[in-house]
Amino acid sequence: MTVLVERFPRWVESVELLPASARFAALREAAEAIGGKLDRAAVLDLVTYAVGRESDSAFAAVLAAVSALDPSFSPSASDLEPHLVASAAVARALENDDLTAAAVAAAVLSAEFSGLYSPVVELAQLARAAQARRYRGLREHGPMPRLELAKIIKTQPSFVADGWRSAEAVERLAGATKALAERLENVVTGLAQHYEMRLDAADEELDVLWWAFGHQGAGWTEDYAPVAVLAAGRELADRHRFQAEIPTTREILRRVLGPYADAEFVLADVIAAAGGGVELDDAPPGPLFAVLTSNAVWAALRDEADWVAAAGRLGVDATLTRRGDEIATQTVRELLLARALG
Repeated sequence: MTVLVERFPRWVESVELLPASARFAALREAAEAIGGKLDRAAVLDLVTYAVGRESDSAFAAVLAAVSALDPSFSPSASDLEPHLVASAAVARALENDDLTAAAVAAAVLSAEFSGLYSPVVELAQLARAAQARRYRGLREHGPMPRLELAKIIKTQPSFVADGWRSAEAVERLAGATKALAERLENVVTGLAQHYEMRLDAADEELDVLWWAFGHQGAGWTEDYAPVAVLAAGRELADRHRFQAEIPTTREILRRVLGPYADAEFVLADVIAAAGGGVELDDAPPGPLFAVLTSNAVWAALRDEADWVAAAGRLGVDATLTRRGDEIATQTVRELLLARALG
């Protein structure tokens, strides 16, 4: 049972439509069509629109998907119905358990960091659940691909009855040999991919473990705290192997940051105090990249009065106050999201 089957009737009631209405099926099928095959390049626009910000491309996609099923659908971009469809499509995309779903989860939680929410109130909860599934899936000891040579050989055709010298027998033997080689190649490739993923997962866990214990009790000074918050986030992001946030990222960072995990900081103060001392990736400017956008604007302007206002024009409130562990976690999240989207 998909999330749309289970929860969409309750969500659609929030925009004062009845699940029995003629438009209900069109809205749900449109959300399924968008979210079921969401392209990674469309993640930012869809989530941005779902949490109430403008996105012409996402609105156009929602309008086209619903109108194909219900030609009478003609809302404005600010109406609740298209925002609900976008939010439901985001929730559906979170079920795909792939890298795109990981990017969607990161985008949803980034919106939450910035104080932005969608009509689907449990979207952040669904995003965290998607992160946990992705993490478990990358580390599960699934069934190993089996060689089954005896079975493969047994299924090959017999050539004795045809005579080994006939052209037909030679041709059949060549086909069977090719099929056997392809089967063996597929099995060996599966084995290699299985072991490679398991080794990457083990290396990630070990890297994070040693890094966390190496930093614990580092004795950072108060003046160094803003740099530590950003640096811890970047260093932990660099230890991720799958561009998908470890579900316990915040707990790990709390151990590393010590007393500064619970200290409250203004984002603008953190960025300005770090003074470009922490190298962060570039990312598309906007509310889903509050840390990276603020850092890029500060680097370009460096005058606090100007750069905070400039960040605001890009949709980022650099005056928001968050705990140290929240800013560090958001730094990890934004870096992984930027890298996943290429």
